[in-house]
Amino acid sequence: MRPVPQTAVEWVAEIAAAYEDAREAQPWMPLVGVVPRGRDLYHLAPHVAIKFRALPESKRQAAVEAALCTYVASEGNGLLDDPRLAFALCYLASHYGLNLVSQNTVEEVMDQLAAGGVKVTRSRERGDFNVSRRPAPANTTRRR
Repeated sequence: MRPVPQTAVEWVAEIAAAYEDAREAQPWMPLVGVVPRGRDLYHLAPHVAIKFRALPESKRQAAVEAALCTYVASEGNGLLDDPRLAFALCYLASHYGLNLVSQNTVEEVMDQLAAGGVKVTRSRERGDFNVSRRPAPANTTRRR
């Protein structure tokens, strides 16, 4: 089990690992009736969260419900246009639904991702996250 990240940079590093884990699962998605597309990886975010936290199967429904409800509630705000940010939101929301992080933590990390406080870029070969630290906005405080 991985320890729960405490900073935005730690969260982005973990989200990058989770995103890669989900990408590696794409070839197996047709076996469960899902046609794999890069934009669909957000569906896997709660499952990877359960895996990374080594939680029992009984927690899966709470993680999935939190992720998908958050996704639906966020539609139309432009954030979900980037599949990596959609995955990040669902991954964080899964942790919120599992009572592992506060809503403030989810908002802080997503605000920093959206504002560029933590830079998320694509490599040329792959659609992964690259983590580099920029100064956080002055009004941002660390919360859990």
